[in-house]
Amino acid sequence: MTYPPNPQVPSGQPPYGQAPYGQAPYGQAPYGQAPHGQAPHGQPQWVAPPPRGASSPDDLTLPLYGATFRQATKRFFKQYANFSGRASLSEYWWSSLLTTLLMLVPTLLITVGAIMTAVSAAAAAAEERDLSGSGYDFADPGPMGFGVRVLLIAGVVLLLVAWVALIVPSLAIAWRRLHDAGFPGPYYFLTLVPSVGSIIVLVLMLLPSKPEGQRFDRPSQVSSGR
Repeated sequence: MTYPPNPQVPSGQPPYGQAPYGQAPYGQAPYGQAPHGQAPHGQPQWVAPPPRGASSPDDLTLPLYGATFRQATKRFFKQYANFSGRASLSEYWWSSLLTTLLMLVPTLLITVGAIMTAVSAAAAAAEERDLSGSGYDFADPGPMGFGVRVLLIAGVVLLLVAWVALIVPSLAIAWRRLHDAGFPGPYYFLTLVPSVGSIIVLVLMLLPSKPEGQRFDRPSQVSSGR
């Protein structure tokens, strides 16, 4: 016995919910092809190559990934005013540690000098109360007061010298670190934005290296890396 065709399904078309012959159901890739964004079965998914890096610590044309403290320090001073190219995350943070240590010495001298000055002033005030009318010369700071003044002045001078000597290379390596993270160097001036500017730049500095940052390499560096 034969049944009449279903009038709801046109001739030559599959029932509702089923794909035509030779086509995959909705949401599934055709046979032998991988879904969108995935590699075919048995084949590795394509991954972007890592950014180019220096193969030797003496190569200053490319960033040195995994640099040690000594290597980063040498590269920091050798590229004193170099605002082109890139700097790795390890180079930047080891250099930041170096500048912090160098600025710490004069800061400690100033702090110790200020504390000793306050102690000397308090002692002089107490002696003035005890020796008033005795003819004691309070304008004379004495040996201890003179040494405190020398310590305080030396700390201020050293702090000024360290700041002048480190401001240019510190700005240069921050510039190159932004390049390595894929951002233009002038983004550093976001630090001038009150309250949040320094935090934004710090977050950008923490980002990993990106292949897009290679566009900031000089033409000679690009050609040599091919």
